[in-house]
Amino acid sequence: MNQSILLRLTLVRLTLRPWRDAAVGYSPLPLMKTPRIYSAALISLALTSATLSGAEGAAPAAKKEKAAAPVFDKPQAPATLPGKGLAQHDFVLMGVRSSSDGKGINLVKGGKVVWTYVDSEMKGAYYDATMLPNGNLLIAHGRGVRIVTPDKKVLWKYDVDPNEHEIDGAEMVGTDRVVFLNNGNPTAKIMVANIVTGKIEKEVTVPLAATANMKEPRYVHMQARRMRLTPQGTALIAYTNANKVAEYDENGKEVWSASVSTPWSVERLKNGNTLVESMKMEAIELNPKGETVWKFTKEDAAAQGYLMDKAQVCTRLPNGNTLITINNETAWKPGASGPDAWAPVQAIEVTPEKKIVWALRDWNNFYWVTTMQTLDDPRINAKLHFGSVR
Repeated sequence: MNQSILLRLTLVRLTLRPWRDAAVGYSPLPLMKTPRIYSAALISLALTSATLSGAEGAAPAAKKEKAAAPVFDKPQAPATLPGKGLAQHDFVLMGVRSSSDGKGINLVKGGKVVWTYVDSEMKGAYYDATMLPNGNLLIAHGRGVRIVTPDKKVLWKYDVDPNEHEIDGAEMVGTDRVVFLNNGNPTAKIMVANIVTGKIEKEVTVPLAATANMKEPRYVHMQARRMRLTPQGTALIAYTNANKVAEYDENGKEVWSASVSTPWSVERLKNGNTLVESMKMEAIELNPKGETVWKFTKEDAAAQGYLMDKAQVCTRLPNGNTLITINNETAWKPGASGPDAWAPVQAIEVTPEKKIVWALRDWNNFYWVTTMQTLDDPRINAKLHFGSVR
């Protein structure tokens, strides 16, 4: 340690001596009567801290600097992509950071973006968006859930404390009720809200899974993701933190489950199977026994020239193909990660034979993609119910 630091430490010890003396029997000096002593101590401490940070503390300061944007040395997808670009499907799309990425939530028809919605009051990560039969949009945005009309008016909303809860999945039942999944500690709840009266009519506690990692630092955030209602009136949940997908009735009883590593999205198919997207970059179809009958992996994509960082939602299209959204939030920054021609794709359409027949790559109109729903999805007009809630 250099002499300058030793000198300052000595000065600190001397100026703090009255407080030491008081501790062994002397009457302490009132703080307001000793401003010079107190100030001297503070100045000495400040000087010492400044000297330490300027000399031996240089390395820790450097660690606080933000890491540079990733730079790639090869393309993340083929130069020529299959399909018809934006004209492949009409769809609604949003990204995990649609509240802050400047792109917002988008509606695409006829190969063009025809509607964009950005709401500065709608905070949190954007995880679910469902088109309703009347053209309204049901959105789960982490810190709440709301319904937005085509003319961008908020028809209804429900907000939560982001430090205690998170909403990641929502479904509409009839015209008056929204069923949504509300993460919380120690466990989540399935909530039924009446959008006419503004009341919460039902709260169903999701049983705490034995495999839940209660020590996860982001426990509430990582607890569960997508929730979807089934034709039988049960709720399917991607129980992310517990590495399982599970089905619950309106009383909270688990009626089916299967082990899946970090599931993100889940839906019940017409054939009775369950389609799951795992954060391990695996789209998995499970039969009622929980057995894997089809899977599309990160390696399957790489074999066709597509390098992907993280997938989030997979849905089965009316044509039998599977649509997978790609959230490359940690892997790509336009203009900073390499030539734009090397950019990764944001969604892919995969056949049952695992061939990629369409890939979306449009970083001008969209950023990281979380959710995409095609407008020919029959579930838009499906009459859903949750037990006795219709």
